[in-house]
Order: sequence, then structure tokens, then C-alpha cells
Amino acid sequence: MRYVAFLGGINVGGHRVKMDELRRHFSALGCDDVSTFIASGNVVFTSSRRPAALERDVEAELPEQLGYGVPTFVRRASDVAGIAARTPWGAVPDGHTLMVWFLRAAPGATATRATVALSNDQDRFAVFGSELYQQIGGKIMDSSVKAAVLTRTLGMPATARNTTSLRKLAATL
Repeated sequence: MRYVAFLGGINVGGHRVKMDELRRHFSALGCDDVSTFIASGNVVFTSSRRPAALERDVEAELPEQLGYGVPTFVRRASDVAGIAARTPWGAVPDGHTLMVWFLRAAPGATATRATVALSNDQDRFAVFGSELYQQIGGKIMDSSVKAAVLTRTLGMPATARNTTSLRKLAATL
């Protein structure tokens, strides 16, 4: 099956990784047809294994190779276009940004309510399965809700991608 791994913390905050190095690590884990999409930790590959097993193995292997933990979120390549196309509040207004936060699993009802309750005049949140959507009135840096607050409220790690990049990625799959 064809998958996309969304890796957290790649090429941000001083954690620099070359994409050919990531491809080698995924190949060493038994993944085939490995490629990367932009230098932000998006790895496309083929594997017969299940997503949860792939996430565990990548999260176990990469800290040894890179020296820091890498939260990993694997999705079927066939699902990425639908994830990228979802617009929970209709068309995204000009000048706004729509982000998708990939989660390990669907958050429980309490975490979902608490996360959606973080919505304000600048940020809106909606949960669909194991993805959290955030619409920002401006660019990501304009958000009034920081990543640490989101992951603490959700009670799990997450990594975000702009839907513009996700749509471009989906077009390559």
C-alpha cells in the first residue's frame, strides 16, 4: 500500500535533516519506492505493513539516527487528497490560512470539545477523525493558539501542514 508519513519537527527549530537521509532511513526500515515532498518531513513510500506499526518503527529508529524524537503520523496516500480538500467552514477567505494537524488517533469527546473551545476571532478549530483543522485569520505566525497549547489540550502529539502544500502533495500521489 502507498503511504505518506508526516514527520514532526523536521527542518524546524535547528533540527536539520537532508531529504536523501530521510529516504535512506525509510528504506532501511523496509519501505519501498521512498520519496520526499518538500523539505519538511513528508515521506511517500510503499509498504505492506500497517500504519500503527510503521509509526512505531519510525519513531523508534529516527531518534537513534537523528538524535531527537520525531513524532510520526502515517496516512494512506489515497486519503491525503480528501484530507487536503476538506474545508470545514466553506471557502477559505483571502488572506487566511487553513492548516491540518495530523493526530495519532481521533481525540475523545472531552479533548475534542476542549480543542474546539479554543476557537476565537483569530483561530477556528474543527476535528474530523484523526485530523484537526485550524483556520487562521492570517498566516500561521498570526495564530493566537500555539502548538504546545493544542497538543496539551488534545492530550497527544500532532504535526501541522498547510492545506496548500497538502494539495500539491496529493497531486503527486
